[in-house]
Amino acid sequence: MSLVGPIASVVVAAVAVIVYIVSVATNYWVVISTATTKSYYGLWQFCQSVPGLSACTAFPSASLTAYMEATRGLMLTAVIVAVISWILALAGLIGKGTGQSFIKKFTKTFWTINGLIFCATGLLVMIGTTVFAVETNKDYGGRGIDYSFGYSIILGWVSIPLGVIAAALLTYFLRAMCDDE
Repeated sequence: MSLVGPIASVVVAAVAVIVYIVSVATNYWVVISTATTKSYYGLWQFCQSVPGLSACTAFPSASLTAYMEATRGLMLTAVIVAVISWILALAGLIGKGTGQSFIKKFTKTFWTINGLIFCATGLLVMIGTTVFAVETNKDYGGRGIDYSFGYSIILGWVSIPLGVIAAALLTYFLRAMCDDE
């Protein structure tokens, strides 16, 4: 079997992991605009900018809402699990490419479970971003506040199908590597 498919699947999975991380780490989940200021926040910091000055502060734990804590937990879990799943896929690919015998210990069932776990990260991100969006809309929507969702949460949404596609590719190509043994 050619290694092009497995390499491509690991690369797509790496892109999904990077998008997960950028989404979680950046502060543009919600953008609130007024005539004189622009405020934006993510899961970790609240930032405010006025012409010529921008400052960010960490959310005090007392001011965190339940949905913010839930979103943090879901997104962090997704990132951690995706990284572990990606590392296992990379190890399997390297083992196959270098002819290492430890790849023989990775069975089709192992690769199926690894793919399902990677797919579950997309589900975690979907739940986290949806809860965040619905609750944010409840917070700001009825009060006439001019807000929009920023690129951070949009990256989270984009990463959902990307993670599912990566999971399918990983499962298909890494299971196929077992047939070559």
